[in-house]
Amino acid sequence: MSDREIQELLLRYRHGNCTADEITRIHLWYESLNKNFSSSLDFDEKSFLEEKLLAKISHEIEQPTLRIYEEEPVNPKAWWKSTPVKYGIAASVILLLGLSFLFKKSQEHVAMKSESLVIHSQKGNLKSSLNSSKSVQRIRLEDNSLITLSPGSRISYPNVFSDDKREVQLEGDAFFEISKNPAKPFFVYSGKLVTKVLGTSFWVKTNEETFTTEVEVITGKVSVFENHFLSNINSRKLGKGSQGVVLTPNQKVSYYEESGHLLTSIVEEPMIIPENDTPVNLVFNNESLSYITAALQKEYGIEIVFANDLLEKCTFTGDISEIPLYDKLELICKANTACYEIKGTRILISGNGCD
Repeated sequence: MSDREIQELLLRYRHGNCTADEITRIHLWYESLNKNFSSSLDFDEKSFLEEKLLAKISHEIEQPTLRIYEEEPVNPKAWWKSTPVKYGIAASVILLLGLSFLFKKSQEHVAMKSESLVIHSQKGNLKSSLNSSKSVQRIRLEDNSLITLSPGSRISYPNVFSDDKREVQLEGDAFFEISKNPAKPFFVYSGKLVTKVLGTSFWVKTNEETFTTEVEVITGKVSVFENHFLSNINSRKLGKGSQGVVLTPNQKVSYYEESGHLLTSIVEEPMIIPENDTPVNLVFNNESLSYITAALQKEYGIEIVFANDLLEKCTFTGDISEIPLYDKLELICKANTACYEIKGTRILISGNGCD
C-alpha cells in the first residue's frame, strides 16, 4: 500500500469505519512492519514512543489539524521519524490499546471536536503564517486576494492554488477580501465550518469559550456549511446533516459546534453597502415610512418589514445620513411611537400605526 492509502485506511480505522477486509489488511501490514523494527525496541523505548504518540493523538483530538499530501518524497530522516515507522508505531499502539478511548461513546464527542482538511499540494507549496504580534497582519495571496489576520491567529494556504479551487485553513479570526474568479471558488476551512465564495469580503471569527464560529459578510454573497466529512458522521447521530446557509451583505451566521446548528442574524453594526452605484438620499421631509424603509433597504441590503400595515402611513422628517442604522431606526420609531426588533436577517417595526 502507498503512504496515502495507509493514512486514509488508518483514519477510517480510527473512526470505526473500516470493513472486515480492511481491518485484515491493517493487521497484515502491521505484522510486516513489526518484523522490521519492533524487535529492535526495548521495553523503555516502546513505552516512551507509546506515551509520545498518545499525547499527540489527544492533542489532535482537541485541535483542528491540517493534513498535507506532498507528491514528492521528503528528505531521509532518522529511522524512527520515517513514515513507515511512524505508521507502524501508530498501528502498534492502536492495536495494543484497542483504541478504547476512540471506539466508545467518546467517538462521537471526538468527531464534534476535530476537523480535518486535506490539501493536495506539490512539495514545498504550502505556507503557514502565525500572527504572533499585537497588530493585524496582511497577507496577499497569489490570486491577489487579501487576508487581514488578527493577532494570535494562523492561516495555512498554498503558494499556488490548484486549477479548479482555492483553499485555505484558518485558526482564529481574519478578514478576507477575495478576488473574483467564478471558475475557481474560494474555500475557507475554520474548525468544522466551511465558507465558499466566488469573490467578496467577509469576516470569519472563532469564539473558543462558547465553541462558536461566526461568518459576517461585508460585500457579495457567501455560502456557509459544515465540513462534509464531519457532517456525514453527525448525520448518523442527528438524523440529517446541515444544509448550510447563503449570506448577503450585513448578514452573519453563528455555528454552534456542540449542536451543529447554524443561526442567521444581522451583524452588530451594519455598514452601507459599498457597491451601491447611486448614493441614497437620507434627508427626509414628511416622507412616509414605507418610502424611508425602502431607501434604508437599498442602502444596507437588509429587509425591513412592518407588523402593522398602518405604520406605512406614518411619516418622518429629519437628516439621518451620518448616523448608524440602528440609531436611524431608533429616531424614526420614537417619532411614531413605534419600536423595532431584529428577527433573524430581517428588521421588524411594530406599533399602532397612523391613520
